[in-house]
Amino acid sequence: MQWFKHDTDAITDAKLKKLIMRFGADGYAIYFHCIELIAGSVSDHNITFELEHDAEIIADNLKIQGTSDTSAVDRVNQIMRYIVSLGLFEENNGHIFCFKILKRLDTSMTSNPKMREIITSAKKSHDKVMISHDSVMQEENRREENRIEQKRRDEKREDAPDKPAKSTKHKHGEYKHVLLTSDEYLRLCEEWGEPELLRMIKELDEGIERKGYKYKNHNLALRKWKSNEKTQRNGYSKPLPVQTRTTFLDMED
Repeated sequence: MQWFKHDTDAITDAKLKKLIMRFGADGYAIYFHCIELIAGSVSDHNITFELEHDAEIIADNLKIQGTSDTSAVDRVNQIMRYIVSLGLFEENNGHIFCFKILKRLDTSMTSNPKMREIITSAKKSHDKVMISHDSVMQEENRREENRIEQKRRDEKREDAPDKPAKSTKHKHGEYKHVLLTSDEYLRLCEEWGEPELLRMIKELDEGIERKGYKYKNHNLALRKWKSNEKTQRNGYSKPLPVQTRTTFLDMED
């Protein structure tokens, strides 16, 4: 065959995307170069769709570069194995075939009657196999894409910033009843001065020890104690119950 169909949106194919993701331009080049080689050998005497060129020739044709760990030939072999695993090519007893190329051939590509007959016959004999094979690969592709998407979601959750950890509260006072974070302690120091803060901590600590007071937030408890102390110092106190005041009036009379 002198030419074959090449879809302009071939690069959007899910399998080719995976090939490019793993091997970059080398993978893409090797895949289509192999198709060129197979299609180029198709004739009325050869309709096997077998790749007759080895990895060394392909590596030389495309000038594939090796690395310090992998030779160019080994890289081609590695890419070819992955292409087979994707179902783009088939492998049988060490021979590589591309029956999918039948989809890229039609009778309009040749004026040779015998070749047209061969293409038509080959399509009929391979269509059911290819359709079945494609449906399986499509399902595998869907599963693989779901796995990739789930992996991305998991990685995104791992990369997301963790919720702020609760600040450690430290014990203060002789009896170690007063619990404050470092930030709370420093803020109270700034507002009251450390001597005054230590005095209030002592008051609250001893009150908890003597009376068994329970507070969920000792920072707020200290502020409340401070506020009550200021109120009492200014001469204000809670009003007595009405009945008690009445009793005092009765006594004065």
